[in-house]
Amino acid sequence: MLSKLVDIFVCPSCKNSLSIDVEEEKNNRIKEGTFHCSSCSSSYKIINFVPRFVTNEEYVSSFGDEWHLFKKVKNSKTDMSKDEMDKYLGLKEVNIKDKMVLEIGCGAGPYLDVSGREYGAKHVIGVDLSRAVDAAYENVGNLENITIIQANLFSLPFKEPIFDLIYSLGVLHHTPNTKDAFNAVIPYVKKNGEVSIWLYGKYWERKIRNQNWIRKNITSKFSSKQLYIFSKFASYLYYLYLIPILGDGLRERIPIAMDKDIEVRQLNTFDMYSPTYINYHYLDEVYSWFEEAKFEQIRPNKYLLGMKGIRR
Repeated sequence: MLSKLVDIFVCPSCKNSLSIDVEEEKNNRIKEGTFHCSSCSSSYKIINFVPRFVTNEEYVSSFGDEWHLFKKVKNSKTDMSKDEMDKYLGLKEVNIKDKMVLEIGCGAGPYLDVSGREYGAKHVIGVDLSRAVDAAYENVGNLENITIIQANLFSLPFKEPIFDLIYSLGVLHHTPNTKDAFNAVIPYVKKNGEVSIWLYGKYWERKIRNQNWIRKNITSKFSSKQLYIFSKFASYLYYLYLIPILGDGLRERIPIAMDKDIEVRQLNTFDMYSPTYINYHYLDEVYSWFEEAKFEQIRPNKYLLGMKGIRR
């Protein structure tokens, strides 16, 4: 963590200011140290350059495993990440350049890389509840305009509001309540700032039903290593699913990710069958969340179910 960023953090428990004891510093970055809150006596470690505002991964440990097993897959495919940010979030360089940006659920950091290195954000902070933060730091932590923290999105450690843009791609629906997760992060975007999210759509009922049955009754009993092997083998069903008529029926019975790139397909298949929580939503439902939160210029993105708006 850059030393100059210390003042943007507050105690996530009581929202009061923090003091810091620096134990080791390297190249203007705090490698090891501790934040202290004099108001509620809480303390938060900085370990290997990453501030840790939580002590465990709670319900997202599978994602910590996922982003270590597939650590380099998406970070090596910058053009794909750019395309996904455009398609799912409606974000390009013009939306990010010179902005203060927050990514909720950064995983191993592929979109942090695009936002910070490719699109020139003033600064982008990536938050994840899981140990994926260590993979993200390994991938992009060397960039001067990127900071990675481990924190719970329901109790973020920021003075509010400080961000010009908040985005989250495929994360909020993996919490106990997606709407509550949305409402938890929007106070941190400035007036006239933008929020863009992408969620699972509730439009493919048969596929959803079958995927959830497999997840709850079979893959939830797998270790992460076993699920990794399952995802590797299952990804080859892709070629069977491309066969007209036959593939159409099978694709809904045993759903897998249908990405053309085999590594990404394996990663996204793992992602489909590992989470504790998966919630699905309709377009008008998510639109109403933005309306209730007093957003304007609310509009869907190119691919269901993406939505963004401007906070007033």
